Amino acid sequence: MSKKTCFIIFLIALGTILVSYLLNFVPVIRETNMIFAQMQNVYIAVSAIVLALVLAKNKYYWLIMLALALIVAALIQVLIAGGTVMSVAVLYKAIAFMVYAYLITLARFML
Repeated sequence: MSKKTCFIIFLIALGTILVSYLLNFVPVIRETNMIFAQMQNVYIAVSAIVLALVLAKNKYYWLIMLALALIVAALIQVLIAGGTVMSVAVLYKAIAFMVYAYLITLARFML
């Protein structure tokens, strides 16, 4: 992903979230709150940041991060949260993992 593409995605996502909060658009607000709640999980944060930094120079970075997000989310859900893999919580954990990976990439471009 190029630096320009990364910044454009960031601006679009930030703008969408801000407009949704200003207009009180509940579907986007609810999903954003669920993702932010999962981002507070220490296991997701640490694993996403470590894996994003280790695999930063890989050619297939985003594909590998997506696969790892699903694997880590499923493992955290089964081993730590004590739920089933077929729950929506796995999806929110995987999205939170990808958000961390994206933010690491954005920070790398800013430095």
